[in-house]
Amino acid sequence: MATAQDKAKAEKTVVLPGTPLRRVLPSGLRLIVVERPEAALVGVSLAVRVGSGDEERSRSGTLHFIEHLVFKGSEGKLPGAVDLEAENLGGEVAARTLRDATFFEATVAFENWQALLTALAELTLRPAFRSADIEAERKVVQAEMALERVDPLRTGIAAATKVLYLPGEPYAAPLFGEWPIVSRLTAEDLAAVHIACYRPARMTLCLVGPVVAAEVEAVATRLFAGPKAAPVVRPLRQVLLVQPTRDGLGRRAAEESDAAMRGVTTLVCAWSVPPAADVSSSAALAVLAETLARGDEGRLGVALVRKQGVALRVRAELTPQRCGGLFTIAVTGLPKDARRLEMALLDELRRIFEDGFSAEELEAGRRAVRGRVVTESASVDGLAHRLTVHDALDAPGLEAELEKQLPLVRGEALQALLRTVLHPNLRTVAILGPQPLTIPDGGG
Repeated sequence: MATAQDKAKAEKTVVLPGTPLRRVLPSGLRLIVVERPEAALVGVSLAVRVGSGDEERSRSGTLHFIEHLVFKGSEGKLPGAVDLEAENLGGEVAARTLRDATFFEATVAFENWQALLTALAELTLRPAFRSADIEAERKVVQAEMALERVDPLRTGIAAATKVLYLPGEPYAAPLFGEWPIVSRLTAEDLAAVHIACYRPARMTLCLVGPVVAAEVEAVATRLFAGPKAAPVVRPLRQVLLVQPTRDGLGRRAAEESDAAMRGVTTLVCAWSVPPAADVSSSAALAVLAETLARGDEGRLGVALVRKQGVALRVRAELTPQRCGGLFTIAVTGLPKDARRLEMALLDELRRIFEDGFSAEELEAGRRAVRGRVVTESASVDGLAHRLTVHDALDAPGLEAELEKQLPLVRGEALQALLRTVLHPNLRTVAILGPQPLTIPDGGG
């Protein structure tokens, strides 16, 4: 006769190997653990769920500056100490500030994961903000801003998004902030933002590897302790879909760039698209990006590079974001073809809208997205990154839902996107070249 204990075991939900285990710790920290006993390394990803899109205009660039400064040490550690500790553990902590979150990530051998987690907690929760370090790092940030201008793609995207998002909207400010503001930030400014943002209730921590979830939870509870709190949930701001301009043309931007010396012209068209949590749209947009420009094999690559010869390279990319994603198409060509790039792109998009995609093109797009997901998820660091990013976008479990949606993406859905969300009238355009260009009007 079965006992109550036997019945309880039978009714217990079976957790398949590799399933993300999610917990909310007393401090409000969101914890995700994937146990992979067969792995040799541990991927660690820590997200502070605040990015440049959450900043007030008067403090634009503060979070990116803080991301730099936390590596300068805490009250008990000198500048560079955390980097040295990570290197001694066989890893390197990479950091990046995006529009929705700031990420700190590393991969280490199994025996070192607790030491790395200790270093990450010290780094993010207890930075010193010494005056000398602030002034020294300010020059580094200024140099990084200058380096951005050498890359025509990044400069073009920055110029297009500056016009795409209206003043006061999330994502309107430059990703790294504006130098006149950053140049005046004080230790008090930085400390105030750090206290408000760098706390466990605004963090997501993910570990993937040969770890035991219960042990990770115990260590994380100790290291990321704090007053009992619920995780901070940001209100979902309005989806950012820019309306057509009065003349029926997309909004236009011009931007000078140090990349002009490279002798090529880069055209960037950008659209605001539904947020990452809109799973069906996210899946369709991911497939559309791969179908349009998958190297020279995508529809636009074949048309503009191989057939017409008007472009040297075409790139389409979906950037998932919490309050409205970003879809960009970048076309690089020779200066003599600068005026033809946009018209050629718009003509081909109209042709695609009218003709649709073949079954082979659609399957190739699905396969490319699926292949990228599988490749990223196969490594401990890749999976830790994906899980943390989706949680930071307030879309936990997005990776599993996307896999379910991919086979359901049809050509009609892609055409519908081209007719509505990616309509030419809703585009913003930035053109960068080796000399100042008169921005052509382009067709609507």
